[in-house]
Amino acid sequence: MTKGTGGGRGLGMGVLPTTMRRCPVCEADEESGEARTVSVGATSLVVTWHLSRCPHYRADRILAGRDT
Repeated sequence: MTKGTGGGRGLGMGVLPTTMRRCPVCEADEESGEARTVSVGATSLVVTWHLSRCPHYRADRILAGRDT
């Protein structure tokens, strides 16, 4: 097992490639977005921007247990 710099189980702290996405529903982007959701995979990070009233953002919050 390779010793890492990030602590825990030999995993190093690295920077994941990040993709910024526009929401297909509200069409918010980095400049117009008020909120964002983040999806982390083993090899990538995806940030999707939303308007606060976006139904996709609301659904993500409900699924994450942040809203009811």
